[in-house]
Amino acid sequence: MTKTTPEKDLRIETIRGLALFLMVAGHVIGSSSTLGMKVPDDSVLRYLYDSLVYVRMPLFTAISGYVYALRPVNTGSDLSRFYQGKFKRIGIPLLVVSTLFFALQMAVPNTNYKPQLTDIFSIYFFSYAHFWFLQSIFCIFVVIALLEKAGLLLTLRNFGLVFAVALAASFAWESFPDLFSLYKAVQLFPFFLLGLGLYRFGAQLITQRNVVTMAVALVILVAMDQAYLFELVDLDETDMAIIGTALGLAAISLLIARRFYFKPLAWLGYFSFEIYLFHVFGTAGARIVLNKLQVHDTWVVFTVSMVMGLFLPVALKLVLERISPLHFLSVAFFGAKTRVNRATPPLQKKATA
Repeated sequence: MTKTTPEKDLRIETIRGLALFLMVAGHVIGSSSTLGMKVPDDSVLRYLYDSLVYVRMPLFTAISGYVYALRPVNTGSDLSRFYQGKFKRIGIPLLVVSTLFFALQMAVPNTNYKPQLTDIFSIYFFSYAHFWFLQSIFCIFVVIALLEKAGLLLTLRNFGLVFAVALAASFAWESFPDLFSLYKAVQLFPFFLLGLGLYRFGAQLITQRNVVTMAVALVILVAMDQAYLFELVDLDETDMAIIGTALGLAAISLLIARRFYFKPLAWLGYFSFEIYLFHVFGTAGARIVLNKLQVHDTWVVFTVSMVMGLFLPVALKLVLERISPLHFLSVAFFGAKTRVNRATPPLQKKATA
């Protein structure tokens, strides 16, 4: 398997675009009948949400691990420099954009959640809206850098031991605190490791035999999950945690092992960070405006919200890159200096194996 850089491997950008699409769709629908579009529990959209819950954010996390593995920390790396870079890239947008979102939730009528001003400081330290993922992924980077610095992920054997410990810990996520969304970081850490491992040890892990085994396992696990959703079997939370985790690991492994190139999704993947940060401004804004206009058709609201959630952040990014006086906002919002020559994704390059 030829290893490539993120700019050249547009198939990985395609999978990242797919993860973005699923993530935005999940937030449009809402995790319950009181959030997002507030769709009822017996609706098609709720069924789709529940069917993909074990893949959506785990896939997003696994892609982060895969891309990290392209330029990893090593035993000679300066950890302070690595952490400073991650704070600029993740921490600054977390502080700025979460504050902006908090202010808009307070000011805009008809939002699903109306925070109090006294809650403002808690959003920087505990789970808040979708920003919990930024806290969690930062925690993951802190731990992964320490493991890399100690050389504990350099061999498949050591990687397997670390993965086994992370997997066991993920089933005890409730024992970990909400501070910096640590408990969610523990849940997602095995998937980050999965992405890292599939890149670093792809020759050993991505074999024809393993792919067939994963495909068979996935079919069985999906069948069990569907049987649970249709109340054909009685499974408790522990059973579903095991089934769901295994389902996510198998599905993601297959997606990365047999990744494909699809230009629209690869284009979205290029703007993954921007879309993740700002998609809720488009999805919630579209839903509120449509409701004000007395448009309540489920599929119209879903479609318009998806379009706004995916493309409003892209438009914002491109505008800020092209207007020089606004470049400082791009740094504050996206945590990186703008480069005009990066405004258009390099999709003219050939997708490589």
